[in-house]
Amino acid sequence: MTTETATPEKALADVRKEIDAIDHAMQDLLQKRTELVVEVAEAKARAASAAGKGSFVAFRPGREAEVIRRLAERHEGALPLRVLIRLWREIMSAMTRIQGPFRVDVFGPKDDALDFWDLARNYYGSTTPMELHGNARDVLRRVGHDRSAIGILPQPGAAADDDWWVGFATGGVSDMKIVARLPFVDVAGDANGARALVLAHSSFENTGDDTSLLALSTAESLSDARVVALVKDAGIEGRRIAGARIDNGAAKHVYLVSVPHHLAEDDARLAALIADPVVEVRLLGGYANPLSRENDGE
Repeated sequence: MTTETATPEKALADVRKEIDAIDHAMQDLLQKRTELVVEVAEAKARAASAAGKGSFVAFRPGREAEVIRRLAERHEGALPLRVLIRLWREIMSAMTRIQGPFRVDVFGPKDDALDFWDLARNYYGSTTPMELHGNARDVLRRVGHDRSAIGILPQPGAAADDDWWVGFATGGVSDMKIVARLPFVDVAGDANGARALVLAHSSFENTGDDTSLLALSTAESLSDARVVALVKDAGIEGRRIAGARIDNGAAKHVYLVSVPHHLAEDDARLAALIADPVVEVRLLGGYANPLSRENDGE
């Protein structure tokens, strides 16, 4: 009986066969996942029809954040975390489009337009319909008239041309909400400092680790300390992150307040805030807090 001696070439061929088998298994699982998503979409469509609605919003940023957190928690090995997340972002964006129309409108300040475009493309897929706008009002208008669209806008306090929130906070009542923050992974020393908020016809869901955003319209100018004291008196911890002068009837100023937890629309503390000098309070939405890493393995 002869014994075959394994050569380096044969060992490499065996490894490649194993990699091919893994690729096929991954593809099979993706196809099965797609079948399940189609079933979910059909069930959602039936529920929307029974409720007298013409359509449903497939975009679920809270659910997406929970999936990414779970994957990040169990991730190990040499594959960089941001690569893993980019792969899953492609999958999740494709699955959203399978359920119904989905598009992205991006406002990029003129000096940083490509940074915001890349940020949006990295998170919402290489084939998702996407358009870049030079004016924030165009994004607000497009998203306001299209339930299948989401808007990407600079995070207030983190970029130039970030005052779009003023019109959103003081305009007509809308079912649009701020529902996410990009990027979802903050890596120390990242050269691309673009930070954005996502606006959509979707719910601001409680993921257990969130930031809420409030707009306080007031009859007079307030210091940062006064804004913080007013929300604290109502039982809410928060910090002022932006402010602007307005002319909206009795309201002459508006302040954007960040709250380090999830707030619901029916939270009684919001109503308690409406007392002189506060004229109006709006919960603009919020986002699942991003992951923070010193590095992502690269």
